Amino acid sequence: MNLLTGMSPRRGVVQGPWGLPAGLHRPDDWATMALNQTSQKGLKNGWTRATFILRKDYLEKLKSLSYWERKKIKEVIDEALGSYLEGKRIRKKTSR
Repeated sequence: MNLLTGMSPRRGVVQGPWGLPAGLHRPDDWATMALNQTSQKGLKNGWTRATFILRKDYLEKLKSLSYWERKKIKEVIDEALGSYLEGKRIRKKTSR
């Protein structure tokens, strides 16, 4: 049984500490784990899936804008973030 979730392990998955798949011991490893999962299949190079929490009014505006501009929500968000980040000087995070 997984100590974090209280769920039984998936059949055939070798478990390491705390019920995590073998070889994943630190939070640094967890980030790379997501990039190797099936949820990343079918994406173009340079893209990833992510989950964010946002305000309801922003979501409604995104949905309306994407409808009226005949674009996918993904495209509207990509344009908005691109405009926001354009010209900003951003330093890379340092690793520990």
